[in-house]
Amino acid sequence: MHVGINAQLLSYSPNYRNGGVSRYIRHLLIELARQPGNHQYTVFVNGQEVATRLGIQHPQITYISAPWPEAHPAARIVWEQTTLPALIRQKHIDILHSPVNILPERLPQSCAGVVTLHDLAFLRFPAVLTRSKRLYQRTFTLRSLRRAALIITVSESTKQDAYELTGIPLGRMRTVYTCINEHFSNVVSKKEVDAFRVQKELMDGFILYLGTLEPRKNLTTLISAYAQLRQRHSVKEKLVLAGGQGWLYDSIFEQVRQLGLEAKVLFVGFVADSEQALWYHAASVFAYPSLYEGFGLPVAEALACGTPTVTSNVSSLPEAGAQVALTVDPLDVDALTEALYQALTDQHFRDTCQGIAPTIAQRFSGKVMAEQTIAAYEQAWHTLRSRSQSISFAR
Repeated sequence: MHVGINAQLLSYSPNYRNGGVSRYIRHLLIELARQPGNHQYTVFVNGQEVATRLGIQHPQITYISAPWPEAHPAARIVWEQTTLPALIRQKHIDILHSPVNILPERLPQSCAGVVTLHDLAFLRFPAVLTRSKRLYQRTFTLRSLRRAALIITVSESTKQDAYELTGIPLGRMRTVYTCINEHFSNVVSKKEVDAFRVQKELMDGFILYLGTLEPRKNLTTLISAYAQLRQRHSVKEKLVLAGGQGWLYDSIFEQVRQLGLEAKVLFVGFVADSEQALWYHAASVFAYPSLYEGFGLPVAEALACGTPTVTSNVSSLPEAGAQVALTVDPLDVDALTEALYQALTDQHFRDTCQGIAPTIAQRFSGKVMAEQTIAAYEQAWHTLRSRSQSISFAR
């Protein structure tokens, strides 16, 4: 079986483009190179530099680069919808995997489409996206879901959303959890943590958020809860908001100014992969009160590091939190305040998070993700062959 993977959104840029979906693609390619099965892979990337930085060489994997500029999504869309179908025919690809929601409209009939659905935020919370993003998702994602031979959902919550909001039969979907990079479970010594805190001038500890700065992440509520936490409990820990700027983020900075917290709430910008594990390990608490997530990878990453974690009780976040993280209504400032305080002070909870870390890493391992993804390819291939045979018999 020849599998094509549209990895155009794999990015190494120091901004939000190198976020969750890019990391999903990167980890998937790394794991497929480790265990490709009896299949050939053609991976379509944005420029040869991306393939070079990925650093994967395997006789069963070939890279084809597309020269569209990363900062111009319109060029990528045109390439995906016009050039990619022709390449699929030329390369005799049996399965096309689109790891981020969208399939080409003119996918050849001889090729089965597999799409990874990360979330349906554009239907659940349309107000948190820009108009152009809503239009793009409504135009292409819904059509892709209906045409796909198989849909990979990154959580059971996302699968249920797809069933409820689009009517896609559950039998056409398989849940495959996004994996955690194995370096998050590496042991980090107290000496390293202390040195990192000194370097960042955070010796009293800190509450960490790590992710894109955008409305869906609910950071204004987190800032309100942090302000209340300082008033009620006189905590010394600062709040660190780490991550690249996404869209509609001005209200986040404005709220910090209005509350007079400029010296206590730190914006450290985009954090490179190589430094993320240290941020998690050094944090006193990890907070991720998102309004909606297809999976919520940072929650699982933080727990894999043994960091006490507070997140939301909605969408997929309890799944990512593995029934260990403290979960609250993301719009309840009081509940979030007290959960943060518990995470800072409840030693039993903190010990539980530390002890569960290896189990979290195993549950969301790259090996499992690759095996289940290959099984999805094979299921889609069998579906396509069965359909072709049925058409032949009908004739």
